[in-house]
Amino acid sequence: MNLEHIVQKNKADKGLRFVNLLIDLIFFFLFLFGVGFVAGLLLYLINPYSTFFEDLGELNPFLDRIFTSILIVFYYFGMETLTKGRTIGKFITGTKVVTLEGELPTANIFLKRSLCRIIPFETFSFLGTNGWHDSIPKTTVVIKKHFDYEVEMQKNVAAIGTIDE
Repeated sequence: MNLEHIVQKNKADKGLRFVNLLIDLIFFFLFLFGVGFVAGLLLYLINPYSTFFEDLGELNPFLDRIFTSILIVFYYFGMETLTKGRTIGKFITGTKVVTLEGELPTANIFLKRSLCRIIPFETFSFLGTNGWHDSIPKTTVVIKKHFDYEVEMQKNVAAIGTIDE
């Protein structure tokens, strides 16, 4: 079934996508705080006399970026894979990720989207037509309620005249 026209008709606009970004950033930082808290607690339980906390201000910026990048990929890949194309921001705004053909992306495509998010200046790629995390894996974000309704209507129309067994 060709759903490309339904995808294009129900694409989320840049304003809605920006709201998704803001909400997801808030939840990512909460996730990051939680990971840091658990790591600090484990380090303290392993060695309560460690000087790790005194040395926090001297962390290598390169290692910090690597660690944060890994967590970004983990957060987005995990969220979108487990929730079939939605993050917390997308749940709140009523949107979801689909391929350009209107299908649910595979785990491989979600991984590509997540890896593209760590490309430097990727956030600014939305000043063009599509962000890199959409254009590279060939996905887009649609308004879920409208998209799902139109897909169901097209399936019903296609089913007219067929015999169910």
